[in-house]
Amino acid sequence: MSSAIRKTSSPRETRIDRAWASGRSRWIALVAAAVALALCIIGGAAINATLAGKPTAVDDLLFRAISGFRAPWLDGPSLVLNQAGGGIIALFIMPVIAAVVMLLTRGVLAALVVLPLRPLTQWAVESLKAAFERPRPPHREIAVALSSYPSGHSAVAASLIVVLALLIRRRWFTLIGLIYVIAMGYSRLYLNVHWFTDILAGTALGIAIGLVVWAVAGGIRSLVLRPRPYPRAFGSRWPTP
Repeated sequence: MSSAIRKTSSPRETRIDRAWASGRSRWIALVAAAVALALCIIGGAAINATLAGKPTAVDDLLFRAISGFRAPWLDGPSLVLNQAGGGIIALFIMPVIAAVVMLLTRGVLAALVVLPLRPLTQWAVESLKAAFERPRPPHREIAVALSSYPSGHSAVAASLIVVLALLIRRRWFTLIGLIYVIAMGYSRLYLNVHWFTDILAGTALGIAIGLVVWAVAGGIRSLVLRPRPYPRAFGSRWPTP
């Protein structure tokens, strides 16, 4: 009597499989990314066309409100977030840490997905900044370069959190990531280096990039792991268990 052998997945293999959803989910992610990117580009074009890059009513209202509220206990965290979203921390330290964690918990592909996020997001941000050339708010608290729209710090934060949240798939991490993205956006307003619509556009751009990178990587993984037919010489197209 022969007995069937059932192959069971280890907990780590199960986590890796959960990190990459079905083809339908990937298509939904790509559609959502297209919408987010369109909102970012159309928003910048509309602001330039109707206001010549000047702040909207909401921008001006929030700028006045936040400029009038200064607290010493917010200065330090805002400057820390400024460093976390740019410079060597955002370019090397955070991606490397995230890649190592993904390598240990979600596999090689997850680690490789995290590494190009920062340069890809930076390229997209700088391209849009050059296209729109929106002036930054007055009375800036720190020295900044390039134009205002969209926010690079918000885009970098959003792209990283979107990818990590899709790979980790834990509510607690998604909540922490959401708080981080919101805090990053507020810090840019607090330091008077961005308008509110810059923050929205940067977040939308980051979401779009994160969704595209995750969906494309998942599609490549599904192609690599797709079952391959046996040669016809074996007399059967598919292997039998």
